[in-house]
Amino acid sequence: MTKWKLYPLICVLAACDVPSATLVTGSDGQTLIQINSGDLTCYNSGCLRIDANTRSMQLIGNRRTRVPRGIDVSDGLVTPEEFLRMRQAAMLAGGLTSPDNR
Repeated sequence: MTKWKLYPLICVLAACDVPSATLVTGSDGQTLIQINSGDLTCYNSGCLRIDANTRSMQLIGNRRTRVPRGIDVSDGLVTPEEFLRMRQAAMLAGGLTSPDNR
């Protein structure tokens, strides 16, 4: 019976939205995602921990990996397309259950 007591809590947590990163408009009118250097940067239901100083990033549960070539994170801004590329690269980095960890 105790598992049913947690059901309302799980439903509430599942309904919560992922905090979205701040969007800014660049000088050319393009939408840019502002990198949250102290914590997670979340956009379109995907979150990355990005460190602009070391040009590295991490998807939660996966290993830390390098930011792909051609993506400049030094100014603290990336385009939505660049964020998607970074997220895909971070997913490919593997996690604790990847085959090369055995």
